[in-house]
Amino acid sequence: MVEQHLKGFGVTAISNPLSGKNKNNGYRLFTHTIEQFEQIRHLTASNPEDISRAIKACEMRQDRVIIVNGGDGTLQCILTLLKQRQYQHYQPELCLLGSGTTSMSYQDIGCKGKLENILSSLSDYSQGLRDDFKRFSREILRVEIVDTHEVHCGMFFGAGTIYDGVLYCRKSIHSKGLRGELGASLGMMRFFLDWLTVKRLTRSVTVKFCIDNAHRDCATFSVIVATTLNRLLSGVYPFWSTCSDRGQFVITFIKRNPPRLVMNFYNILKGRAPKYTNNDNHYQSYAPNQAELFIEGAFTLDGELFGEQGKTTQLLMDSAGKVTFLSL
Repeated sequence: MVEQHLKGFGVTAISNPLSGKNKNNGYRLFTHTIEQFEQIRHLTASNPEDISRAIKACEMRQDRVIIVNGGDGTLQCILTLLKQRQYQHYQPELCLLGSGTTSMSYQDIGCKGKLENILSSLSDYSQGLRDDFKRFSREILRVEIVDTHEVHCGMFFGAGTIYDGVLYCRKSIHSKGLRGELGASLGMMRFFLDWLTVKRLTRSVTVKFCIDNAHRDCATFSVIVATTLNRLLSGVYPFWSTCSDRGQFVITFIKRNPPRLVMNFYNILKGRAPKYTNNDNHYQSYAPNQAELFIEGAFTLDGELFGEQGKTTQLLMDSAGKVTFLSL
């Protein structure tokens, strides 16, 4: 049964108090601030079961906007739920806040500004008084673990150096209290410098992949990145294939010990194809409809960790469809 609103439409904030910035007094401040806006409902959810119940409650009320007060992992869980079959007719607008440990997605698709201004605009919007928001649709990356039939939806997939960089950030950066984009950027640059030089920290992964049943390769790769984001940490764009279809995502592979890496590195970070290559396909980038990967090792999706070292996991990757995000 759908709960009817007497005036306007519903807006619900879903807060994860265990997200990075929320743990550091952020949740208390958010709760204090949102209490001033009675038009906005506030739900707390710190695990997948709680988030599932919160999304169900939003669907029952047919809330038009969901505020995501959490990090990349919280957003990933919400996107995974919203892209399930049971919610195919319920696609709310999302207002993403930067409340996580890294909040990489927030830098690209988040709603930036003072919290009071955001909530005030949402309150007025829900009552039909004004609409100050810009809207943009973004494709969502869908990753299926074939053996277990698990499906996860998010914005950023990484393996090899990317996975090791996430572990390094958790152990050596975030544990010292340096959070947000700065902390994650320092950690990732530390790993990229190691990859460019001595290669003491970085590991590679062996992957066999197939792109749209056409392009195939099997090799050891230092970097694998798949994303629908336009901007990563510190304005980095480490992919270069052009999406000719808005239903596509970008996936990039860089083999271990590629030629002229230092000379190519700047172009890679800016999303441009390497200038100096060879015939061994050390640098590859595609904008597919689907990618199939057999990855021997672990990988990450929006900062959450999957797979195991020494174990091969079969993955199917494609687009789960679009979600609309709000920004001021």
